[in-house]
Amino acid sequence: MAALTLTTLAVAACGGDEPRRADRQDLIVQSTTSVRDSGLLERLIKPQFERRYPQWNLKFIAVGSGEAIANARAGQADVLVAHSPKAETTFVADGFSDEPTGRTVMWNDFVIVGPPDDPAGVRRLARHDAAAALEAIAAAGAAGRARFVSRGDESGTNTKELDVWALTDVRRNARNEPARGSRNPSWYRKAGLGMADTLRLTQQCPFGGGCYTITDRGTLQQLVTNGAISSLRIAMDRAGASARGGVGLMLNVYNVYAIAPAKFPETKLRGARAFMDFLTSAPFQKALEAFPSRRRPGFYAAATPRVTLTRDLPRTVPVGRTVTVTGRIVSAVPGAPAPSGLPVSLAAASTGAASSPLARARAGAGGAFRLEARPRGAGELVLTAPRFGSLSALRVPIGRVTVP
Repeated sequence: MAALTLTTLAVAACGGDEPRRADRQDLIVQSTTSVRDSGLLERLIKPQFERRYPQWNLKFIAVGSGEAIANARAGQADVLVAHSPKAETTFVADGFSDEPTGRTVMWNDFVIVGPPDDPAGVRRLARHDAAAALEAIAAAGAAGRARFVSRGDESGTNTKELDVWALTDVRRNARNEPARGSRNPSWYRKAGLGMADTLRLTQQCPFGGGCYTITDRGTLQQLVTNGAISSLRIAMDRAGASARGGVGLMLNVYNVYAIAPAKFPETKLRGARAFMDFLTSAPFQKALEAFPSRRRPGFYAAATPRVTLTRDLPRTVPVGRTVTVTGRIVSAVPGAPAPSGLPVSLAAASTGAASSPLARARAGAGGAFRLEARPRGAGELVLTAPRFGSLSALRVPIGRVTVP
């Protein structure tokens, strides 16, 4: 609730009165299709955001990341949600983001799915290596036993697919698509569809042979849960340490951006910032942990860094005794660089915003930190850190001390 209170103050501070509920304004969000197709939009984002901010009517436009970014560049958005790192970096560098980086919201991963009988033998040959899996599919395709269905729409998923093809020894064109002469081979089919419809087409496989595709895990789980997908199985899952491209190759990270008023003065910046604050708030991040189920979440919360203490806090601190707290702060996205240089503070949980913390330091290499302080009284201690890069502010209880 503290995060939400701060959000409300931040939105109000952007200037002017918020529109009254009777004068609700549209807030246009250009977003990747997986946020919609996974069920996340209708079941969590839209109802929770509009309940928290009734002055805004969420207008969510779900397209591939490439099209979403192009639309945002054309001024057709207040907010952008994307999962295409290279294109997002260019988007920010070209001045279209209101903030110097996007805000990381969540992550999941990509998997390769195919028919239960797995005619390309991916599960046997390349269970944890995406590049080897595509090579197996290409070989089976050339033999007439398999097909690969590409999104073919410049989406974040399509971009990831092309990144993986680039690691293979399959003959490719300048776009890194499989090539046969000046054309794609007959076993490589472009859907030009969103993720859910591409999965449905892959399941139907009207081209002959067994069809495979790359999908994000969240959309796949939603369609399997509601019965829309029943005859596709995961063939390649979770890249291994020896896989080409490394263990992080198939990671799928979602970031959110407010469109810069410097580019488009009509941007509804107050609403855009409210939406970003909502997606990175503690309540929404906690809700992600159980969506669509706690056993099989479709996404993993990633807005705030993770803290691991390497030295336990003593339960009792004699008067005048110094408390030493050591630990490590890392990104919630596996394999992401640690936030070296992040300012961290140790404070009493009851300390007001204007009060000085007990100790300050900066995270060093690998996110390691060390704080030394003398508690002024009994109570709970918290570790705090401001927003840093794409990561949101941190406030974590680390223990309670009693001063005898």
